[in-house]
Parts: sequence; structure tokens; C-alpha cells
Amino acid sequence: MNVRAAIADRRIRAALGGALVVVVVLVVIAAASGGGSSGPPPDEAAKLVPANALVYVHLSTDTGRDATKAALKLAQRFPSFGRLRNTLLARLQDPRCGTDLRKQHGEEAALALLSSRTGTAGSLVLVDTGKEHKAAATKACGLVSQTYIGRFLVIGQQQSLAAARALAQSGDHGTSLARNPDFAKAMSGLPADRVADAWASADGVRRLLAPQGGVLGVAGVLLDQPGLKGAGIGLVAHDKAARVVVRSELDPAVKRAQTFKSFEPALQQQVPNGVLGYLGVSGLSTALSRVLAAAGPQTAGLGALLRRAGHQLDQQSGGRLTREVLAALQGEVAVTLTASVPAPVLTVVAHARKDTGPTLAQLETPIARLLGKTARFQATNAGGRPARLLKAGPISIAYAVFDGKLVISTAASGIAAVARGGDHLDQQDSFKTVAGDAPGKVSSLLFLDFTELLRLGEQTGLGDSRAYQSVRDDLQKVRAVGAWSSGSGDESNAEINLSIP
Repeated sequence: MNVRAAIADRRIRAALGGALVVVVVLVVIAAASGGGSSGPPPDEAAKLVPANALVYVHLSTDTGRDATKAALKLAQRFPSFGRLRNTLLARLQDPRCGTDLRKQHGEEAALALLSSRTGTAGSLVLVDTGKEHKAAATKACGLVSQTYIGRFLVIGQQQSLAAARALAQSGDHGTSLARNPDFAKAMSGLPADRVADAWASADGVRRLLAPQGGVLGVAGVLLDQPGLKGAGIGLVAHDKAARVVVRSELDPAVKRAQTFKSFEPALQQQVPNGVLGYLGVSGLSTALSRVLAAAGPQTAGLGALLRRAGHQLDQQSGGRLTREVLAALQGEVAVTLTASVPAPVLTVVAHARKDTGPTLAQLETPIARLLGKTARFQATNAGGRPARLLKAGPISIAYAVFDGKLVISTAASGIAAVARGGDHLDQQDSFKTVAGDAPGKVSSLLFLDFTELLRLGEQTGLGDSRAYQSVRDDLQKVRAVGAWSSGSGDESNAEINLSIP
């Protein structure tokens, strides 16, 4: 990337931070809007947005729709909603414009982040006023300007307003986002009862989301994949739950070696209930590479180190590491996190092959040699099952092969929990609430006991963070999170469910 392009990307990413504030304001606008309709939310705003928009967020403000009513009811249950609403309205509205967004009574509102030839990020806020306006002059309001185009109050930079006005005057809106076939296909696959939807083009994912820190950065990494054209996102709200549906449009001609393979999830019936987190995938190495990428650049060297170590061990085992152990980890794999003192226990469960146990036994000596002089394997008992425990300084890893399963854990207690049997994760009420409706074939399956994860975080110092303290009461409203993904040649889909009892 040349210097000019790098500067342009920094400008765009800087604009994203301020523009995201507007997204929440759109929710506020909905509280004062009117109307009444059923079916998918109307989206006339997309006709005023250029087809190459980086990010587009659209909200139904029609309080006559059941979807909008449910969303407002759910939002008002979060303690900080009222305070955030007032703060964000104050930030968005410039007194010199003389416009009160809360008094607009249309059916929709939207935010678009635009790319430009100059490299300076543009933004458009479009608010349906509920009535047609005659040609209006542009009024400067601090750093942005506003005008009326048709039914919409439009706020943005002069260049952005000019682009919206040109699309309105073109008549057929031929170069608008609404005419973008990938955008249209993604939106058509979202739930009709959504209250909000969004679109991120491939450039938007890679230039805006992925470079961000925190949740936005993780979302960008997870959305990004070879052949990505763009991703559509829909939000559905219910009385005690929220559902996010993601539909990514892909180029079927592009090979995607990193895409998870589909599988029929079954290991949730083998791991114990009460886990803090569960991730089911097909192929542990692929999952690990995506997790390391999402964790950020600080883990870049770890992936290379693991690959070198695996290559050495495979050579020393005459290729048996790949044939008998790593091959087992290329099928369905479950990764669980269990509460424990002084640290939570991470456990991996996979379907074992016939010679997985003997191969691991043969690899103990070269593994110990690779880790240093103090590394030793020793016999241990895990829930009545014979297991092997590796100790190398602060490192402690146990493994066992039984009942057709390979179980690897950071503590023998993790293996014991799997060996004991009893109630399993798929019988847990919170799991059934957020992940029980997963389709028969998925490419990943995730469950988080959010309440217990927050409790664990507070015990390990999270409670001392001022940033966490400011959102603690809101986060505690979420009981559990479940998610899954699936896909075919030209699209991939994901669904995220939040239980908010």
C-alpha cells in the first residue's frame, strides 16, 4: 500500500469511530417516529447512497411495526439507554441547524460511510421526515451540512450531499446502493421481521472493520474471507432475546482454503453441561488460525511457531503425527472452557482414530525434548480413566484416549469432566435457548454462558476497569450467547442469538 492510500485509510477509519455514534442515534430517532406497516422495513434511503458505499446501516423507525415496538421495548430495559440517547443526540445535532431529529415522523433512518477519490471519508445520515420537501438549499452546520431531498433530511459533507442529490435527480437510481445486486441479494435473505439491517462491502470490511481494535476488529476478521463481495446483517428483537443474522455474498469462482467445512454437530452431546464456553468446528487448525488472526498482530508469531513445531514432530514420528493425531483434529472438534481455580480449564474433544493413542505415546519423548530439559510426561488418573500429564515449567497439559474420543486439556479435571458423563451441554436450558435451533449441518457452533464469563472476568480483575464499570449493568442483562455458521458456494450465513431474560 502506498503512502497516499495509507493516509486515506487512516482518515476513513477515524471517521468510522465518530460515525458509529450516529448508529445509536438512529435508534433514538425511532422512539419518536410514527407510521404503521408489516413485512420487511422500507428502504428508500438506499436509493440516495452510492453503490460503492463502504458501510451502510439502516433502521426501521416505523413504530407501527411490531418489530420496531419490540426493539424499543428491549432497548429500554438496558440501564444506560436513556443517558446514551441524550448524549448522542447532543453530539449529532448542531444548534445552528435548528433541526430536532426527535420530531421527524417517517418510517426509516440510515447512515452510510462513503469512499472517495480524495481519500477523505464521507458520511451520510438520512432521516425520513414523513413528508415530501420541495428543493431546499444546503445549510452549513459546523463540520457538516444538511438539506432535504424528497422525504429525507440529509446530513453530511458537501461532497456526500451532492452524490445523494445526483442519485435523486437521475430518476432510475442506477448507480445507487439499492441497485447493487450483491446488496440486494444479501438484504433479500435477511429476516422480514428485522428492525435494522446493515451492509459492509469487501472494502468496508477490510479497510474499516478489520483494522479496528476490540469487537469491531474481531468482526472484521471473522467476516473477511477470500472472494467476499459484501456482508448483509439483520437485527431482530424479541421480548427477552435478540437475533443477528449475517449473510455474506461470495464469488464462487474464488477458492477459499480457510473456510470451515460443514459437519453435523454431535460433540455437544459428549461434553458436560456447566461450561463457560463451547466452540464446535470441523478442523482445529483452521479454527486456531482464525482465532489467532482475530486476537490481533500480537499473536502473529505464535501461529508460525506452532507450524514449525508440528513439522518437526511430524518428521520425528515418520508422518504418524499427521496421519493419526492431526487427522483426528480435522474432523469435528469441540473446544470448551470450564470454570476452575486458580484459572479456567481449556479442553479439546475430538473423535479418535484407531492408532491415535499409540502415536501420542510415541511422540511424548520428542515433545518433551522440544519443550526443554525440565519437560516430563507422567501417568495420572482423570475421572477413572488413565491419562498422561505433561509438565514443563508453568505448562501443564493432559491427554487421554477413551470411548473413541481424544481429550486434551490444560488440567486432568477437564478430562475427568468429560469421562464422568451425566448431563451434557445439549441438555442445558441456556444452551437450548440460544443454540438449540441450529441446523443439522453447520460450519461452526458457539455457546457462551455470558453471565458466568462476566463473573469470572470480575474475579480476575475486569471489575477494576473503568470502561467495564460504565457498561457493567448493561452487559449483565445478557444471560447467554449462541451462534452458528453455514454456507455454500456463493454465500455463507451466520446467526447469533442473545438471551436477555
